[in-house]
Amino acid sequence: QLQDSRILTTSHLVEATKLTPPEQRPRLFISASAIGIYGDGGDTLLDESSPNGTDFLADLCSAWEKPTKSLLSYDVRVVTMRLGLILSKEGGFLSKMAPVILGNGKQWTSWVHISDVTKFVKTCLSDTRLQGPFNLVSPNPLTNSELTKIYAKKMGYPLTIKAPEFALKLALGEMSSALLTSQKVAPKNLLSLNYSFEFSDFSKALDDIYQNDGFLDNFHIVNQFVPLSREKIFPFFSRAENLEVITPPWLNFKITKKSTEFVEKNILIDYKLKIHGIPIKWRTQISEWKPDQFFVDDQLKGPYTKWHHRHLFDVVPGGTLLRDEVTFRVPGSILGKIFLLPWIRKDVQTIFSFRKSKIIELQKQGKFD
Repeated sequence: QLQDSRILTTSHLVEATKLTPPEQRPRLFISASAIGIYGDGGDTLLDESSPNGTDFLADLCSAWEKPTKSLLSYDVRVVTMRLGLILSKEGGFLSKMAPVILGNGKQWTSWVHISDVTKFVKTCLSDTRLQGPFNLVSPNPLTNSELTKIYAKKMGYPLTIKAPEFALKLALGEMSSALLTSQKVAPKNLLSLNYSFEFSDFSKALDDIYQNDGFLDNFHIVNQFVPLSREKIFPFFSRAENLEVITPPWLNFKITKKSTEFVEKNILIDYKLKIHGIPIKWRTQISEWKPDQFFVDDQLKGPYTKWHHRHLFDVVPGGTLLRDEVTFRVPGSILGKIFLLPWIRKDVQTIFSFRKSKIIELQKQGKFD
């Protein structure tokens, strides 16, 4: 799966570019890769001129980059982003982060804020000096121990714990190398062009991402494109009973009461459902309501300590981007976040994955028309 999703996808795009008539051919090809290409570097400072590593992930990155090299003879400018660990509220590295020091904690971690990734891509469009590989990482890498302690302090955890190397290898097998490998990487090629990072300090990057959110808050964000206008799509989502249609059957989700016939601001909606066989009652209030654009529901009573769900309908070329932004807290305060969150997050992901598939099915059936 790792190989096919990266190597085959890139190869197909490269071949499609080659087959495009010269007058229509893209002038720029931006390809993703990762700093995993350098392998375990220990305390050595790695840059774009450093040799490739020899482990599985290094070989994967090398094979991932290889297809794009043939585009140089087609007069296409190729930029390869060797990405570090990306900091974002939308999944990725921080969604797995916990106040746990991995192994001895001395391994180096090279990170980058999502804003610097998007800034780099935009810069590539206009700055023709950008060509070849670029390490997309902050100029200030941290050891795993340093990074974890800063994260724990920012997020309000009272302490950090250690996960011994043998335990990680026992639990994760070969993939434990992704957590224990040391990569102290410098963005040498970018710095030589006087490129300026928006976030080079890890602590300030966390401040920007979480802002005023509580340290117990968790986030789940889903984007889905539908090739229809939002005027066609919004009415379906504005009818409370349709929530039953896009909810997995195993939840036995049923609406039991509404305070008003039509969905509007401040309407109260009562549901009943089963989570892993346990009967649950849930009451939601629509706290914000702007037809065709967005609405917000907040849990007043239910299984979560907090559930704040923004439903956004953004107009984009060719259709509508459905965007769900969920902020939630699990029961049990800090202990709940440490021990319950992995299972609850998995349930949330499963529910929204079903929802995305169901929306595709309904669109094909013409249910939004």
